[in-house]
Amino acid sequence: MPTGSQSEKPLRNSLRLHKVTTFMTEEKTNPSWTGSRELHGQGTILSKFDFPKDERALGGAYRVDENAELLQRYFLFERLLLRAQAGWLMGTPEFEVKVEYGRHIYYHSEAAMKLRTRLTELRSTEDIVDSFTSPEIEEVFRELISAESPAHFLAGVYGVLLPHLISAYTIHTQTTDQVADAPTIRILKQILSDYTEMYLWGKEALDAYVRGGYDGANIVFSQMHLEQVLNSFGGVTGRTERSDKPAQLRSSTESPFQRSFIATRDPRFTTFEHTYEYKIADKGKIVYNTVFDETALNLIRSQRDELDAIETFSNVLYEIRDVPFGFDYDIARIIYDETRHTELGHKALQELGYDPFDLANRLLGIKVRTKMPAEYSFAEINLFGEANIVQEVLRHSREAYSMGDELNGKLFDYVNADERTHLSKGIRWLKYIFKTDSVQEITQKTKDIAIKRLLELGIIDHEVALTISHKELAKIIGE
Repeated sequence: MPTGSQSEKPLRNSLRLHKVTTFMTEEKTNPSWTGSRELHGQGTILSKFDFPKDERALGGAYRVDENAELLQRYFLFERLLLRAQAGWLMGTPEFEVKVEYGRHIYYHSEAAMKLRTRLTELRSTEDIVDSFTSPEIEEVFRELISAESPAHFLAGVYGVLLPHLISAYTIHTQTTDQVADAPTIRILKQILSDYTEMYLWGKEALDAYVRGGYDGANIVFSQMHLEQVLNSFGGVTGRTERSDKPAQLRSSTESPFQRSFIATRDPRFTTFEHTYEYKIADKGKIVYNTVFDETALNLIRSQRDELDAIETFSNVLYEIRDVPFGFDYDIARIIYDETRHTELGHKALQELGYDPFDLANRLLGIKVRTKMPAEYSFAEINLFGEANIVQEVLRHSREAYSMGDELNGKLFDYVNADERTHLSKGIRWLKYIFKTDSVQEITQKTKDIAIKRLLELGIIDHEVALTISHKELAKIIGE
């Protein structure tokens, strides 16, 4: 009887033979690619190859760590810029400037987010990026935000910082490795596209301030001061030749900057703050043909008056610190959305034949929120204001569509989509800030603070305060 080793040998040989046979079969069904006609694909084989040449050269000015160091500084500039504009937004009365700040805050947040993402690809982390500080960079922003007027602040942003950032970003795209660091180049070029638009707007806006009565020479002097501070630590990159610091800094000789506690409005507006109801404020000056017309005009005016929502979220962005940059980014996007709502309302009033400045602007909501702690003003506008209006806006949009009113239908269709997004983002960050998963707990705390403010302002009395419902409170304060 054969031993175990003798019986296994033929089996191994059989397996080896099977493998060789399989390989030969595959060779027949899958012929070699090398040198075959099929390798060159379908279509005509070209007689010459004359495609556009890639002229990008290898080699660049920065190693990975040097590149990351510069991008980290750019990120901080962007983050502090959007916060500075948020801090000045409520104290800037001019309608066009207030609205444009709402847009540019988001542009800066997008730029910062792109830089942050790129930094995580250059061996950094989100936590490291978010926690980065620079005493020198922060000093220039203290000088910027300590500007003596809205015009001087605008001049510092668009006449000093933006040109320096444009220069730094442009040089970076030209000097970094054109192939190895192509993602950074693409990001900076995208940012520069927005910057061109912002810079040109800022130049025209500054001219408008001077034409409107500001002393141009004084503004130029303030720009020179800020530029000297910036150059004293090597500019945006920290690598340019350093100059002497100004003998005196505004931020060290004046009281620390405080954002405005009054929602400023330019003189073109008439305003009211004793009621939330447009009908009461108008005192019968406007006659409506139908209930639908009244609702439509009221909702359009409420969109125009989301100036106070831009202001509320800007205050939240400016005042709430020690949070991940994701918070700044989401709030900046909400500010941008509320800016578009204001523009939609303003333009819709014009489409209906009104001068938007002739229809009184409502101030009650922002007057209540302006002195509430930032986390509570955030909770109030989100859990009361936006939650209260989101369904009302959707109902009106559907009714408008059913009546063939495309203007109102589309306008409020988009507003509803935005507000639904705001609710989900807001609730997520409120849970983070209040350190609780209980929305009910946040709502009750916010209701108590809001009632206290209404009592302080004399909007309600103590009897009403004892019985007021969530919905009634939302209706009084609005969004």
